[in-house]
Amino acid sequence: MSDSRTRRISHELFLASVGDNLGVVEPWVMNRLSSILEEEDVAAGDCIYAAGDPPDHFYFARQGRVDLVREGRPVEVFEGPGAFGMFDAILERPHSQSAYARSPLELLRVGVDAWLELLEDSFELARMAVLRGARNVAALEERLWANGRQLPPPGPRVLGTTGARLDVVERLAVLMQTPPLRGAGAQPVSDLALLCEEVSFAAGERLFERGVAPESVFVIVDGRVDASRDNPRVAWRGGPGQVVCGVVSFAEQGTEWEAHAVTKTRTLAFGIDDWFDVMEENFEMVRATLASLATEHERLSGEL
Repeated sequence: MSDSRTRRISHELFLASVGDNLGVVEPWVMNRLSSILEEEDVAAGDCIYAAGDPPDHFYFARQGRVDLVREGRPVEVFEGPGAFGMFDAILERPHSQSAYARSPLELLRVGVDAWLELLEDSFELARMAVLRGARNVAALEERLWANGRQLPPPGPRVLGTTGARLDVVERLAVLMQTPPLRGAGAQPVSDLALLCEEVSFAAGERLFERGVAPESVFVIVDGRVDASRDNPRVAWRGGPGQVVCGVVSFAEQGTEWEAHAVTKTRTLAFGIDDWFDVMEENFEMVRATLASLATEHERLSGEL
């Protein structure tokens, strides 16, 4: 494959599977991405990888279909353009399903270690990967909530506090239990805890309104919150230990939602930029966040 063709294809696949704001990515990132792509031609019916194989690579497909087969589940059909085989790599486990080409395919594969090194060297690329993962999970959440299934259950109080303001250790305890922060590591979550603001709402008070992008992510410490959007009609109700509106809040696409406190509610609030600032200083938090999003994507896909 010529250098120019590889570069063109890598741009197309990057656009399809990672993000749509290529203008913020420096040219060296695309050049390096091109250098780690490996071409692989696959005939219809061929096994691309089998369940139990180590996830040394993941794959980009410009077009065509792939059957993803997992024991005990219906066949899932992947259709290009986009990437597949990535979740198992992020979760550092053997492939949980087998992939078979439904038609002849021209694939590009990427070594997992090389990809992670690239993410570590380019935070803009890492940020785009995290946002794309969050948007995909948010879309699945909304599909479930739209039909009234799998609404977040009321949770117990995260801390047995007396109502006094939380200290840093107590904030850390709340955040460490909150997806997608769970598993991110004590140090980065401690850094985020220092940036949090404790915000309380009276019953009926609005956390954010429809048509206005929320300025903060709200983690409920105690109380109850209702949220909704109109098109499609989706309702959400959450309690202690949950992020208001779930992963939508991290996906920078919450302008269609409105939320208000059902009872007196206390929250920890932090900005999306604060979250990314901490992530930029702690690459393990990037990996942990991608793993958390991959786990939730898998769970929601199974529900659907």
